[in-house]
Amino acid sequence: MGLFDKFRKKRESKRPRLMIFEKENADNDYADFESKIKPRISVDDAFPRDAYQLLAERRNEMLNQVEEIIFQNYLDETSDDLASDIGSFPDIRYFTGNYYVVYESYSLTYRDKQHRPYHIKDGRYRNVSYCGNGRKEMFLPLDTDQLMRYYHIFIQVGLTGTENGQEEDYMSLDLTAEIASPDDPIEFEVLSHGVM
Repeated sequence: MGLFDKFRKKRESKRPRLMIFEKENADNDYADFESKIKPRISVDDAFPRDAYQLLAERRNEMLNQVEEIIFQNYLDETSDDLASDIGSFPDIRYFTGNYYVVYESYSLTYRDKQHRPYHIKDGRYRNVSYCGNGRKEMFLPLDTDQLMRYYHIFIQVGLTGTENGQEEDYMSLDLTAEIASPDDPIEFEVLSHGVM
């Protein structure tokens, strides 16, 4: 193995590392690196408690997938998806590899055969869509058989960086998944990322 191969292997070995904060989050606030508190967790009132318990037992599985997404999209220096321009965001050079959970949300989504989302509003299912500046609402009664229920999982993580010479919040990453049953395979998608 040549010198270049050793250097390349070292660069590729940077993996995400979960930081677990032990400080209680008494007010259920959004966590950040400075406060070092446990994540904010929101469980919708309509979300079945047994389903939440099953998903809570799968948390390590979900975090493993989150780590793989972080690695492939933001830490793997061999990836063609990373921006390489100076001044671009995010800049791989600043990532420490450390991340923590900011916020978790568990709610229900209902979808029709065209996969349009509905939520319960004022005793009915409601879908809101936009066309240009126009807003369109569609309603269905609660006893409809035209919708399928999905368990919606949202996880926001904070990734730290050293842009200013010391470790601090650098980027937030929002991930979302929908499953028909708490036992179904979970596949997160990147919803967005942004400056923290």
